[in-house]
Amino acid sequence: MPVATTSPVADYTVSSWRRGASLYLEHPFINGARWFRYMSRRLWPGRVLRFTDGSGNRYLSMKNNFTSFAVAVLGERDPNVMRFLRRWVRPGFVACDIGANIGTYTVPLARLVGPAGHVISFEPNRATCACLRQNIRQNRLANVTLLRAAAGPVSGMAGLIVTADNLGEVHLSPPGGAETARVRVTTVDAEVTRLGLKHVNFIKIDVEGFELAALRGATVTLSQNANLIVQTEIVPAHSARYGFDVMDLVNFFAALGCHPFTCDPLGRFHPVDTAAPGAEADWFWARSADVFN
Repeated sequence: MPVATTSPVADYTVSSWRRGASLYLEHPFINGARWFRYMSRRLWPGRVLRFTDGSGNRYLSMKNNFTSFAVAVLGERDPNVMRFLRRWVRPGFVACDIGANIGTYTVPLARLVGPAGHVISFEPNRATCACLRQNIRQNRLANVTLLRAAAGPVSGMAGLIVTADNLGEVHLSPPGGAETARVRVTTVDAEVTRLGLKHVNFIKIDVEGFELAALRGATVTLSQNANLIVQTEIVPAHSARYGFDVMDLVNFFAALGCHPFTCDPLGRFHPVDTAAPGAEADWFWARSADVFN
């Protein structure tokens, strides 16, 4: 699986701090020390590194991976979202982690839903999936179904593009585009049916612009679970590669009776003004604000 070479430090010393500067500055000395420890491990010989999050969960990761950087430095991925999930998720909930990366949502979600709950993790990239599998194993999570597959509108095969700057930021190849590897594609509806799951409470989807296409393979699940919350990454430049924009996502969810919200640093939710959206990276879709309570 060829990827371009990159400097082991330059790609993160600027971009990673810029992407989360406000969070890092909440505890500058603690996070600075964590940053130094993480970067030192990245420079150490070997292809992978190990670290723990703020709850003691253990992770194995590829070295060039922004997600692992964020967890190692901040203690968790997306702290504002995690504050909400710790309050809202109940034992027995079912969650889908689409674009699971190394499991920085899968692992805490599996802890929160407990033995009576279930997490389905979709991760198509071979190297990333290998780390995810090890992280599920070493944290002794028996309630996770791991799929080395992408989520899409229909089942089949697709091309995958892997870049060296961020090995966790892989994406499916647009029609006619170059590809690094071929991967299996399945649908959320097919996997929920195959596993015999009676309900789904939460879907987190971060697939570098392919969100709408993947959600088209989850329409039955979205329709049959009235209190379902869906978390989607919103990056217009990413979705444009597949020929759609934010309003296409708004219209898709509107047809299902869902509206967009954003999560503030305290884990509280606020409606999105789709006529003048802010710069938030994640939107949360629900039929009512009451679902978040």
